Amino acid sequence: MKRFSISGLILCAGASPTLAQTDLYIAEYKFNDAQVSAVRPDGTNPRTLFSLPSSYWLPIGLDYNPATARLTWMDSAGSSKLLRSDLAGAGLTTVAPVTGFARGASRDALGRIYYSTDNRIERVNGDGSGKVVLFTSTVAGHPVGDVTVDATNGHLYFGEYGQVRRMNLDGSNIKTLFQGGSTVRAIDLDIASRHLYWLDSNTNSDLIARINLDGTDFTIIQDASPLIGQSSGYIMLIVDAANDRMFFADDLLDLVYRSDLDGSNTSVIFSSVLDRSPSGLALSTGVPVQALNDCNGNGIADDIDIANGVPDCDNNGVPDSCQAEACPDRVVLLDQGSNAAASGGRSLGVPGSEWEAFQPFDVPAGGWSIGRIELDGFTAVIGNGQGILVSIHPDSSSGTRPNESFTLAQADGLNYRFNTNLENWVGADLHVTLPEGRYWVHLEANEPSIYWGAINNGFGGLPAISRGITGTFTAPGSPIAMRLIQADACLADYNGDAEVDILDFLDFFDDFGACESQPAPCGTISDADFNGDTIVDILDFLDFLDAFGSGC
Repeated sequence: MKRFSISGLILCAGASPTLAQTDLYIAEYKFNDAQVSAVRPDGTNPRTLFSLPSSYWLPIGLDYNPATARLTWMDSAGSSKLLRSDLAGAGLTTVAPVTGFARGASRDALGRIYYSTDNRIERVNGDGSGKVVLFTSTVAGHPVGDVTVDATNGHLYFGEYGQVRRMNLDGSNIKTLFQGGSTVRAIDLDIASRHLYWLDSNTNSDLIARINLDGTDFTIIQDASPLIGQSSGYIMLIVDAANDRMFFADDLLDLVYRSDLDGSNTSVIFSSVLDRSPSGLALSTGVPVQALNDCNGNGIADDIDIANGVPDCDNNGVPDSCQAEACPDRVVLLDQGSNAAASGGRSLGVPGSEWEAFQPFDVPAGGWSIGRIELDGFTAVIGNGQGILVSIHPDSSSGTRPNESFTLAQADGLNYRFNTNLENWVGADLHVTLPEGRYWVHLEANEPSIYWGAINNGFGGLPAISRGITGTFTAPGSPIAMRLIQADACLADYNGDAEVDILDFLDFFDDFGACESQPAPCGTISDADFNGDTIVDILDFLDFLDAFGSGC
């Protein structure tokens, strides 16, 4: 019977393409009975390489150096210590003692070893000398995640309290690439494809995610998210990009998996037995060599380009020219802010409650053309990943309730991130032109019986209301964290029907011939509103001409 997982405990405290010549080495922990095993990447030939002394029963992380045929790992049973041996367990030595609950081992091109312990990242020389502290987190109660060295580009990647971060090998030049995780546990890289992968392991997340190196395009590759309060199991990750595969371990189910990099073709290739659990992975070919981090292909590393004056307005280590929208120039029509650091918020979904939220807002004289909505909150149980449906309704004329029989615009599949105390704004295109008046943003989970999330409170705005499974509205309360962004006039889709307004006008000509003299909704030429946006189609077309004339 499994009593705990290392993931839960921590929360509380150049690849060869030839499969037949490659082994995956696996550290397995068990009280007083740990061992190191091996298996082929296809799951064949599982075997024990050696058993560890009874006092070294908690190996965490694993590194293999083909040049020396030596394994290096951290043992955190009792006092932590960095250990090394050959593939038969011979020559087992302590490289360096480590203070705190330590994990991981990652080497640079000089053979120096990096690891995390408690809230610090440290480095020692290959012989254990020259210990230095490179980073100390100021986030209390949240240890730093495992570290990953990109020896080609001189970078160290690590997780800190739901953030994916990067720094130089001397601890300088820290960049935050993403801050929407819960507990970023392990990271690996595919620089050539400009992808970063990580394990997120907490009581509200148990998944493998991928982002671009500029922090965009958050994608969940594998998901085993637990129910609220349950320990997570994902613990170690290796990306073998040359063979389009990854390996990852689950120390609750005691399994090691292989899948394609997009998460498909997932299969179990190794099962720990006798109550052992996987806690470290390493390829016999060593750590894959990364490509030069050179997004613009000029043969110069991005770091050097930026140091020489290439713009990086968002300070993420990626030149602006390599990003779709590094620092977008936009007009914010409404910004209610986010009180993400507070513990309060407005529930969304929740099995048995199925909460929805309704946020009113007032459009001033002259109207608004909205192009995008942004929201801040967090996901506790992701469900099947279908996320949130966002709708805009007109007011019911009471000023206190929406008229849900009319939906003016919608955005579907929006997903909150996982961190409960950091701002993690997510957004979606939502095109609609609204004349003066009161309107309502309506948030609902697509799978309210299994999705569990929370909307952060805003600092300003009209009071929001909620409705649960009983259908009863709550009393007005704190506004939600929400932004409304003005539409790009060049899009010229003022009615939010996903067609530029010139097409609406052409639809008018197509439809009028079929609708003339017919009853509503066809109407007559004097009130032709075939798209139902409450604006006659000839005015949609004139809006298009206005936008075009303004320089689109």
